[in-house]
Amino acid sequence: MDSKFTLDPYFGDLSDPESLINYIYTPLFLKTKIDVLYFDVLNWEKYDLLSIDLGLNTINTGFKKTAINFVQYVWIKMIEALTKYGFSYDDIRAIRAKLNQKLHYSLSFSQTIAAKISIQDSDNHKEGFITEFEKLVMLIIADRKNYKFFFYKDAPADFFLFEDSTLDRWRDFNEDELLREKFNKDHFSFSLYKVFEPFLSEELHQFDTRSVTILSSEEDKVLRMLRRDYNNLKSITIRFNKSKPTHLEIKTTKQVSAESRIMEHIQKRDYSTIVIQTVDGSVVNFENTKKYKLGY
Repeated sequence: MDSKFTLDPYFGDLSDPESLINYIYTPLFLKTKIDVLYFDVLNWEKYDLLSIDLGLNTINTGFKKTAINFVQYVWIKMIEALTKYGFSYDDIRAIRAKLNQKLHYSLSFSQTIAAKISIQDSDNHKEGFITEFEKLVMLIIADRKNYKFFFYKDAPADFFLFEDSTLDRWRDFNEDELLREKFNKDHFSFSLYKVFEPFLSEELHQFDTRSVTILSSEEDKVLRMLRRDYNNLKSITIRFNKSKPTHLEIKTTKQVSAESRIMEHIQKRDYSTIVIQTVDGSVVNFENTKKYKLGY
């Protein structure tokens, strides 16, 4: 593995796309030195899994013909993950065919246009192209996109590709039901962007990520609040307005060793109802029902 290869200068920066293209398309990786078993690489090569279409290229020459570039390395890491999770060679070929789809652009523009993904996908421009897979690699580096795949065994080529802003757009178009279907169907989740992390410095190791969830902000808040004190949880009450959760009441039961400690559980600006239970005049436990507003 080439420890000198780093994506730091290009991470989140598209000020010099020509340089980025030359860098990631230069064959710097020897198949015998990458973090994949060489026996597996030879086997995949034998069954024609390694070859992928490349529309962009480097101006650099003089490298070993057996070496591979970073884009090809990323594809090999995908093959490694897919085979590990039981996808057949035919499945991988079908996935490759989908990712090899070409977006054409006119060569009257420079490669800068392709790098910026300002590409015509009309068949009228066949002078140059960039594949879907190449576009993903460029976006992950230059735009810090945290792309992930959901692969389905019954339909490998019908994978679900997304990053955080994709989910937002689906919600904006009221496609929550279809989104739930994608998440609930049995799948293998592959975080493509994690292949890039070993080539980034620790301080730059920050993709634009957040927790992937199909919950609304109110639903997410309910779950997070329930986890805070779940061992003492007795009941919850959720109030709705027009199918949207608006208020939450959480009732907990706690034991108290002394009356003086009750005050420790009463907080300023809380909206709560406390019921104290005693035995022979001594406090044994109390129920605390706290009320929260979910909407703003």
